[in-house]
Amino acid sequence: MAISNGMHSVLFETDSKILSDTLATNNSPMNEFGDLVSQCRSLLLNRNDFVVSYVWMQTNKVAHSIAIVSLSHPSPVFFMM
Repeated sequence: MAISNGMHSVLFETDSKILSDTLATNNSPMNEFGDLVSQCRSLLLNRNDFVVSYVWMQTNKVAHSIAIVSLSHPSPVFFMM
């Protein structure tokens, strides 16, 4: 969405240390989460002005609440690269 809207210098904040660490490495688990991370990583590779930052859960209650709800409703679609 940020790319299609022509945004620049975007900071994405997550309270998921696992997501933040996985995006920073070249390793991804072989599951739906890994596929999503790989897709995100490929979009971020070409955008040096896009940054993903880890923030403590307590500082981002809205994002944490969305993450908790999303864990109980997994996607029925399995993304293939």
